[in-house]
Amino acid sequence: MSGLADLYNVPSTPEELAIWAFAHMAHHRDINRKIYELVKVALPEYVLDPIDPNNVGEWEYLHQTMHDNTNQILSIQGQDLTNVDFNDQRLLTAWIWVNVNEHLQASDILEIG
Repeated sequence: MSGLADLYNVPSTPEELAIWAFAHMAHHRDINRKIYELVKVALPEYVLDPIDPNNVGEWEYLHQTMHDNTNQILSIQGQDLTNVDFNDQRLLTAWIWVNVNEHLQASDILEIG
């Protein structure tokens, strides 16, 4: 199982972004796996790792789709996560908190870390 704590880290270097992206994708996989185990719904999985911080258009769309799918099944009130800027630390920090909030809600409902 992936570590939810890793998703709170705000990456400030390419290396940190790579670590965050891997942990983030792993957590999405854990959420999808647990949903399948509990309700037998196989959610689509999209490639969210690696992240190109200078070209996030498709990544944002696929990431939002994964959250929307999860949120619908788990009755989570989701947010718009398509406005991420991996090159602006202030904006990225705010986005990380919104994103991790949805991961935390899913983790609590599914009883995963």
